[in-house]
Amino acid sequence: MPVELVFTERRVDLTEARAQNFERLQTRLAEASSQTVAVSHYEEVDASRLANASAIVLSGSTAAWSARDPAELDRLGEAVVAAERPVLGICAGMQLLVTFAGGAIGPYGCSEHGFLPIQIRDGSDLLRGLPAEVVVFHDHDHEIATLPAGFRVLASSPECAIQAIVDPERRWWGTQFHPEEFRPEHPAGEQMLHTFFALARQSSPE
Repeated sequence: MPVELVFTERRVDLTEARAQNFERLQTRLAEASSQTVAVSHYEEVDASRLANASAIVLSGSTAAWSARDPAELDRLGEAVVAAERPVLGICAGMQLLVTFAGGAIGPYGCSEHGFLPIQIRDGSDLLRGLPAEVVVFHDHDHEIATLPAGFRVLASSPECAIQAIVDPERRWWGTQFHPEEFRPEHPAGEQMLHTFFALARQSSPE
């Protein structure tokens, strides 16, 4: 079964630069998972593809939430919930997971952009094997305002209280930052991607 990467950017906002970012995300997910990564778009979500994936990744995006069609987001949420697959939500993808579970997001008082540190609060899960503080790539203007029951906070920063989360029962993981954007001097994101796919394999039925 392939990994299913769902692009959450609106097609109308998909510039050449953003398309290149998504291609890099697809490539790095394939490298980290050692699997084929199929690509779909949230505006045309296929619930059967998500249900047949080994894992699902929801990408980040740049469009304002107010510009989205709520019905399209609802369909995506229904498909993700029904799939019952391990999911990694990246940036806006994490915010979507929170809303699918009944939580809320809101504008961020101080935007984070570029390589900046986070503090690990729980090193037993997605962030296992990492030091207490790592530098990761940020590019966000919204954050989680209400975290639903069942989720646990894995990392935070002075500027953003919820930088990474997990819901073990749902097998949903999320990062406010972009683990796919890593460099030799800042390799933590790459390790997180490998760890996600290891956790996804462990949590999936035989």
